[in-house]
Formats: sequence, C-alpha cells, structure tokens
Amino acid sequence: MFSFSTIVSAAVMLTSVGVYATPVARSTCSPNAQGAAVSIVSDAHHGLKWGDANSLPFNGDVIIAASTALPVHVSQSGQFPLASLSSRDANNNGLAVTSSGNQLILDTASNTGTQANQLFDIACQTCGTNTTPGNAAGSSCTVSPHGNSNSCVQAGHNGTPLTVVGCDGSNAQLFDIVF
Repeated sequence: MFSFSTIVSAAVMLTSVGVYATPVARSTCSPNAQGAAVSIVSDAHHGLKWGDANSLPFNGDVIIAASTALPVHVSQSGQFPLASLSSRDANNNGLAVTSSGNQLILDTASNTGTQANQLFDIACQTCGTNTTPGNAAGSSCTVSPHGNSNSCVQAGHNGTPLTVVGCDGSNAQLFDIVF
C-alpha cells in the first residue's frame, strides 16, 4: 500500500481541542486509527499527503506536502489521561515525526512516548471506524503540537515543507486521517 519500507513513528496526542475551520464553535472528536497504518492527507491540496522527499526516510528529513504518503502506524500508547497515540511505520520504529521550530522533521523516536515535541493534539470535525482502505478515521482535523492549541500544522504546495503556524481556520490547516 505504501512505497516506503522504513518505519516512521510519530507520537500523537489526541484531545478535544477546538477545530478552527470556522468561527462557529463545533463539537469535535478524536480519531481512533485502531492501530492501522494511515496517511495524513491535506484538505486544501487534494492528493497531497504528509511525505518525505527521500524514498527511504532518514533522521533529520523535513516533512513535506507530497503525492506519496509517509505512512504512519497509529496505536494507543496509554501515556496520557486522554487518548494518546503512537504512530509508527512498519519497518523502523526508530524515527518519529517531531516538531522543531516551525517545521516537522523526522527525529529519533522517544522510547517512552512522552517526548513533548513528538506529541500532537488532533481534533476532527467527524470521526469514523471503518478501517477499509480509503476510509477516514478523522476528517477535517487540525493537528497542533501538544499543549499548544493556538498553533496548527499547515500544508503548502507539492514539495514544500509543512509548517507550524498560528491557527487561522484555513483549509490548509485541515487534514484527513485516512486508512
């Protein structure tokens, strides 16, 4: 399903922080990927996913908007009172998506699942449980560095780095978590 053979892990903290897609408050949900491999797909730039410019991800690589997904394997970690998820690719549990300044990079994965810059809060407008490939565990989701709900991950055009910026409610800051 995925063209990468390296495992990438990203610790993901799911909470019910506000979704900034509209100025009107909406109820949100936390997606449950049920341990399945997922892609994180941009709502604004259809077909673009969280990716890596290299076919084999390396420590220090910058996460970009790409047509080929950087697959993550999401599983419950149990480290926090709210649903905390650890995301890992299939072959190399040694790398994690990590917030570094205003970028996302791949870095050595924390063995404890509590490294703050490897945790992200995800709030979705809708959540699903059908794990059939192509279905969404979460739709129109904001992704924020853990504990910083005023900042959101934002996608640009193909090949450009994902950035962490102030949440503004734009579609560039919304993602689908897809099986």
